[in-house]
Amino acid sequence: MQQRLVADYEPVSRGLTAYELDYREWRLGRLSKAGAKTAAGKLHAVVAAAIGRIEQDQATGETAQAKKLLLAALEARRSALAAAPDGESYPRDWNRAVVDARRALTLMQDIRDRARLIPLPEDSVS
Repeated sequence: MQQRLVADYEPVSRGLTAYELDYREWRLGRLSKAGAKTAAGKLHAVVAAAIGRIEQDQATGETAQAKKLLLAALEARRSALAAAPDGESYPRDWNRAVVDARRALTLMQDIRDRARLIPLPEDSVS
């Protein structure tokens, strides 16, 4: 169950690198606001697709709680990406996404540790 959740979330982790580089360029004034909006739109689409996949994943017990945290992270990330990056809600929603995603990964890793299963990659969920 955990591997399916991570696999369904993983495109978001991959897309974050490009987005965060564009976001940094925008903050440094080297990317227009329109360019930043385009980058946000691309990641927004990836996030929306991940939400759809994860909602369909089966999860029970503690893994269901991890799924709930991943979905909360994705919803917060989607909300942040829909807002202007210089808006008031952006940092709050973005930071909530980071916290919830890390909590989900930690919970899944704890489950795997207790079951003596192969660890999840640390960068699976960002």
